[in-house]
This record gives sequence, C-alpha cells and structure tokens, in this order.
Amino acid sequence: MGVAVRVNGSMAPPRQPKIITVISPKGGSGKTAVASNLAVTLALRCPGRVAAVDLDLQFGDLATALSLTPEYTLAQMSRTAQLDATTVKLFLTPHDSGLFVLASANDPAEADSITPAHISRVLPLLAQTFDFVIVDTPAGLDECTLAAIERATDLLLVSSLDVSSIRSLKKAVDALDQLRIPAARLFVLNRADAKVGLDPADAEKAVGMKIACAIPSTRAIPLSLNLGKPVVVSEPRSPVARQMQQLAQWFAPAVTKQQRKRWQR
Repeated sequence: MGVAVRVNGSMAPPRQPKIITVISPKGGSGKTAVASNLAVTLALRCPGRVAAVDLDLQFGDLATALSLTPEYTLAQMSRTAQLDATTVKLFLTPHDSGLFVLASANDPAEADSITPAHISRVLPLLAQTFDFVIVDTPAGLDECTLAAIERATDLLLVSSLDVSSIRSLKKAVDALDQLRIPAARLFVLNRADAKVGLDPADAEKAVGMKIACAIPSTRAIPLSLNLGKPVVVSEPRSPVARQMQQLAQWFAPAVTKQQRKRWQR
C-alpha cells in the first residue's frame, strides 16, 4: 500500500511501486525479450527507478540479453544472513539505460540455494527502492515463479501465435483464477502476424483476454538477444519497439515535449 509523503507543505500522492511478473507456460514464447525490452523502456523513461530480476534460476539469460556480466547474483544473495533494502542493492548490476539487474546464478548448481521464501522477501525489498520491478521467469509455474506471482501487482501473460502456446496459456490463466491471484493481467501476443492459420482474434477468444501488446515476427529480436542490445535501443523506430513502447505506456506514460515545456515555464 502506498504511503503519502509531505512535499513543500502539501501531501504528495502515495508511492505505488509496481512488481511486474512476466510469465508463460511454454518455453520459446519470448518472455525474456519482453521483460528486457520493457525494463529498458521504463528505465529510459524513469532512470534509476527500475530493477529487473531473472528468476530463470538455472539457465537465465536476462543478463546476456542486456550484455551484462554480473559480479553478484541472486544465488549469492540467498546465502546472506540478513536482508534489507540497502543490502539487496549491493547485489544489483547497473545497465547503461539506468536499469538495475539482479541476475539469477552464475552456475546451475548454485540455483538450489534459492527458495520461494527468498523471492517473497526480495521482491518487496526491491519495491521499497524502485518504482518498477520487472521479473523474468522460466517456462511453467514452478514454486519460485508462484512466489513472484503472489507478490506481483501486474502479470504479463506471454504467448506466441500457435495452438500449443495459446492452450497452455489458457490453462495458466485458469490456474491463476483458481488461486485467486489479484494482480492485474495483460496479454502479450508474440509473433502476432505469423501465418499459421490463426489470427489474434482467435487467441483472444481462446485465452479470454484482449491483447494489450501484439509483437510482430521479426529477425530483430533474436539478433538483439544475441548482441545484448534490446530492440528499443538498437531499432527504436521499428514496429517491435513501438509495441514495446505501447506496453510501457500501461505503467509509465511517456512525457511529451509539450508537457515538458509546460512544466519548465
């Protein structure tokens, strides 16, 4: 819950940090591409106020997607006796965009030290410092992912445009309903223009949600992941980048030149 703060004699609006968990039951649906591009987009709008967490504990590649070589990881943090918001910040890796990243583990064997209790503790601590915490998850709904879902204010449900991915996402949505997860949900459709005998309207009907972000098929995404440079940076005017910017609008509307001039008067 947000707490109002007194600024210049008046009460400022309460701070409402967002924990945005990106999930998909199927591998290869584009979760990391969505998480990394959204995190960088928000960081460019709100430098120093965005953190990203890699919960693909054994084989996470969020740091690789951002061309980072983390010195500290979530696995190392999990072995720390006492955690607070200040301690958590020591394990973050800065990115040129103004983003801070909490990598998962340097070695798959280290991932065993990370438990759902760690996730339930770390995410709220990050939210004490950062306005936006983006959580990238592995395929499926393992215990650590469920811990992130329970702490989330918002869920990004990612699917590609194929029958298997859409059916799996529908099962995940049903599971969230059964668990009575209160977080807001946004449906992100990847490869939305693929010619596979389905169209986005079919996906909306099957999942039972309207599409908030439709990402077109493009070589730019795998290329950007290989180069460690998000599409929103490497090709900011591309259709993919524009969709990512639209997705960011849900959380942090961009400031227009006209607004900036009005504030500076």
